[in-house]
Amino acid sequence: MEHTGLLNIVVETKFKDIELAIHPNDGEDLNLFTRDMQMDLYAGQSIEKLKNGEGQIGLAEFHLLNECPTGTILLSESLSIKLNFPEEAVIIRNNDKIYIAYREF
Repeated sequence: MEHTGLLNIVVETKFKDIELAIHPNDGEDLNLFTRDMQMDLYAGQSIEKLKNGEGQIGLAEFHLLNECPTGTILLSESLSIKLNFPEEAVIIRNNDKIYIAYREF
């Protein structure tokens, strides 16, 4: 499994329901090089629960955008609400699945 470092979360109001983006340099940490992808998205506060398939959000539009600052995740407003507005997260990739691991403050 590949993962990013700790990333700041910023809400992007132009994004649709389940949509997120990171900078391509952060995408390299995940071994991703394609600009636009669809991936199964999971989110939660426990890596073990995520590995067991808990926390499934749905099929996400995932982008690598130069416009996104390095060290930042751009999330749709509805996705941010589902995650209870976390400020920081790590993205973990396991094949065609993306996990957003965060903690509530």
